[in-house]
Amino acid sequence: MKTLVDIASIRTGFTFRGKVEEVPRGGNAYVVQIKDVRKVHENSMSLNLSVQSLPQINWTGKDKAFVSTGSVLVPARGGYFKASYLVPTDRDLMPVVVSSQFLILTPADDVLAEFLCWSLNQPTMQRALIDSSQGTSIPMLKAETLKQLKIAVPSLKTQQQIIELNRLWEHELQVTQALLKNRENMLKGVFQQLLKETN
Repeated sequence: MKTLVDIASIRTGFTFRGKVEEVPRGGNAYVVQIKDVRKVHENSMSLNLSVQSLPQINWTGKDKAFVSTGSVLVPARGGYFKASYLVPTDRDLMPVVVSSQFLILTPADDVLAEFLCWSLNQPTMQRALIDSSQGTSIPMLKAETLKQLKIAVPSLKTQQQIIELNRLWEHELQVTQALLKNRENMLKGVFQQLLKETN
């Protein structure tokens, strides 16, 4: 077991002054907010966050706010603490700005970011995050609290095996969800046809 602060650097996202103004297209940066991350999680059945799935903004701030793909993002407020893995891409895309609603983790060389994301999303770890959050109306997760969490770190080979198994599991979930949706749509059509026949 290792303390999280010993295997990853942790920082907070960028604090926007006022509401984040999204643009439909033509922005110069992507933005990460909790509402968008939750939507991606629910629609894709995966905790991998594709940059292209994020909304765009017209960024006028400094480059130091940009977050590298391959980072792990943990929501810091609201009681939803599912970690996301910001998936690297082969193409040159616009930079990414992560809001202060998140803590940003950059793992050390002996820890794969996707494995760290998987670890943080395990039930025991999620319970620990919920238990350690502060605040009554809006639960908050502080960086100092996150740094003290203990995580089992196996060899890189084992980490990769876990990642590959988890990818298969997520793919099975996605296929099952698609089949259920198709079945639902088919039955809706049958129901409507039956109703028409009775009139």
